[in-house]
Amino acid sequence: MTRIEDSTDINLAPEKVSGYLWNANNLPNYLPISDIEMLEEGKEVVRFRHKIRAAGITMKVVCEMRQPEPNRRIAFKTVEGMRVEGTWLLEPTKKGTKLTAAIEYTPPGWIFGPILDKLKIEKEMRRIYTEGLQKLKKTLEWKIARSIKG
Repeated sequence: MTRIEDSTDINLAPEKVSGYLWNANNLPNYLPISDIEMLEEGKEVVRFRHKIRAAGITMKVVCEMRQPEPNRRIAFKTVEGMRVEGTWLLEPTKKGTKLTAAIEYTPPGWIFGPILDKLKIEKEMRRIYTEGLQKLKKTLEWKIARSIKG
């Protein structure tokens, strides 16, 4: 498995960040995800089908999210498609939240998967998560600025 981890500080309380992350329909705002179809929505589990584009390939997956520690940690994993597991860790700071995204994945392809991962997939996944965190930060902080003005 390949592990990727990155963090950013967001000037918003952990409860607000967690609420935004928990809504799977917000995913296309910060990750290359499309065609979200909700399969189950609850306080403890959210399950949805979507497409994700990485390394020039569009994959269909079913993902499940859980909140083992509400407003502190959201865990997610694929239950169909490429094997991916990860967490969003939310730590309170003086100005808001330190958000850490960590994922582990197994690249598709028995023999060539690990080679392709080192050549292309890992770099692309790191880029997606780094850019995704920055888009998420901008989106959430923009929402704050708009709510103060309006």
